[in-house]
Amino acid sequence: MDILGEILKQVLEGAAQQQQAPAPQQRAPQQQQRAPQPQGGGQGMPSANDLQDIFTQIFGGGSAQKLPEVVKQFEEKGLRDEVDSWVRTGPNKPVDRRQIEDVFGHRELDEIASRNKIDRDQLAEVLSRYIPKIIDELTPTGQMQARR
Repeated sequence: MDILGEILKQVLEGAAQQQQAPAPQQRAPQQQQRAPQPQGGGQGMPSANDLQDIFTQIFGGGSAQKLPEVVKQFEEKGLRDEVDSWVRTGPNKPVDRRQIEDVFGHRELDEIASRNKIDRDQLAEVLSRYIPKIIDELTPTGQMQARR
């Protein structure tokens, strides 16, 4: 069962709906300074397929078997409160790209970014945006469950 794929699909669809909502002040031509990424999902985002590959690598396949390891990595870097907010029901505390870099380390982020042909800083930003949502969705009962 590819639970990670289903969760990622839901998370990305929600993000796409938020991006499609027009913001009244974003019409000015000067705001289009950055060229769009090829095959990306908009605003410098990797494509949905790239994101699927990235999160499959991080979480250990479609069944998210590495979820406990990922959670432990965050906890070991002093982000227990943030992780608890993602696992439990209720609002998720954010993390920033620097915290992501601290958790995963430059070497691992460089490897993932290189494999997926994206910038490491961009990768860290994407991970900071989606990892809280994905862990939240992987723990719907507010507890970590053993996955098969």
